Amino acid sequence: MCTRLSGLLVFVVLCVSILWLSKGQAVAAQYCERTNYSAQDITDAVKNSPLRDDLKGTSCSLGGLGRFESGGNKGNYNGSCCTGIFQLNNANVQKYAGTDRAGYGCMSLQNQVDAWAKLTNDGYNSPAVRQLASMSTFDGQKVDASFIAACIQLGTGNCQKMLNSGSCSGFADINGTTICKMANNARAMADPKCQDGQAVCGPSGPGDFPTSTSIAANPPAASSASIIVSPTDV
Repeated sequence: MCTRLSGLLVFVVLCVSILWLSKGQAVAAQYCERTNYSAQDITDAVKNSPLRDDLKGTSCSLGGLGRFESGGNKGNYNGSCCTGIFQLNNANVQKYAGTDRAGYGCMSLQNQVDAWAKLTNDGYNSPAVRQLASMSTFDGQKVDASFIAACIQLGTGNCQKMLNSGSCSGFADINGTTICKMANNARAMADPKCQDGQAVCGPSGPGDFPTSTSIAANPPAASSASIIVSPTDV
């Protein structure tokens, strides 16, 4: 009798499992080859993407964000919503890459990052991101590209909840990840040799040029100046 009941129970569990899978429940998947891009590889792709220049200025942390999101595996699908180096959801994959998640997972690193950059540029125009970008720090944490990207990654509506609360704990996802925690992890996983600021504009004034000698300490002789003004011209 007990054996018969055990067999029946196994049969019922098997049927329920098959029914669950038949209803299209997603499972984690690997699309095309498994990759292990470094934080610097991802940062280089970000620098070559259409991302806003002001965000490229702290792009080292964005390499860390890619490592945090996918472990550097561009073909990774997490089984619930998201695919690729920066884990775009299905709707954004379709909108910004023009394909489905399988096609996106098989794209090159650069093409994936380009799609993510377009998404991030659009998200930058949201009120929450504009508010965050106007701050130098939030709840004691530096506002940089990784913080802004995390705000967009976890949803600008959720980011607004955090801002309204005035605290990093104002929003957390179902895994307990806050926007601040994501940004912190991104910074921690950046390449330690990476240097920010190399992808933005060049020097715009004397104070921007590195020099060991004060600029006004050794003025050029009058004869070597490119513009010579006589006393009668003043």
